[in-house]
Amino acid sequence: AGILKDRFLSARKEIVVLSVEAVGQLIGQGHYQRLLQGYKYTGELNTDSLKRLKSFLAAFRYLLLVRITDNEIIKSTEKSPRSEIPPKWDLEGNPVIKEIAVELITTRRIVVSLDIYDLKKEILVWHGTIHETQSKERTAYIEKKDEGIGRSFALIPVRAFLEVALQPSAPPTDKLLHKIFKAFAQYIP
Repeated sequence: AGILKDRFLSARKEIVVLSVEAVGQLIGQGHYQRLLQGYKYTGELNTDSLKRLKSFLAAFRYLLLVRITDNEIIKSTEKSPRSEIPPKWDLEGNPVIKEIAVELITTRRIVVSLDIYDLKKEILVWHGTIHETQSKERTAYIEKKDEGIGRSFALIPVRAFLEVALQPSAPPTDKLLHKIFKAFAQYIP
């Protein structure tokens, strides 16, 4: 809630934004919690909630609600020959790969929807959804050995260890939310 308010105030100085605490005090914590629970599960305000909120028009006319609908972390790997090592070929002309680069990638994908309700008219007046993705990458180098079964088996635990130990952490949610909320603040009417 604090990130949303800060982004809106920095992008749209003409908008007066009440804090979550102030809205909770105005409408009562019980009503506020029921309103959020209903919105969390359905993604919309029901007509009863809108009618009850109409009595607070003196304090605020529009109610802005935000919902994170997806916050997914995806871990992946991409393996490729090391580009900085010149290619070598065996006697039959086949490429010989001695070292490979393993790109370890952790991606956070987040989807946020924002709704603005006009309490005077008791309707939804604006809806938007933003999808944002950010990745962190790390490269590990593994030597590929073809020289015997003992070394091949020894390489498997090392490779598994490297991929687990070096996997980058997921990008923080707050950083993505700053970007999303700034975009919302710029594009709402």
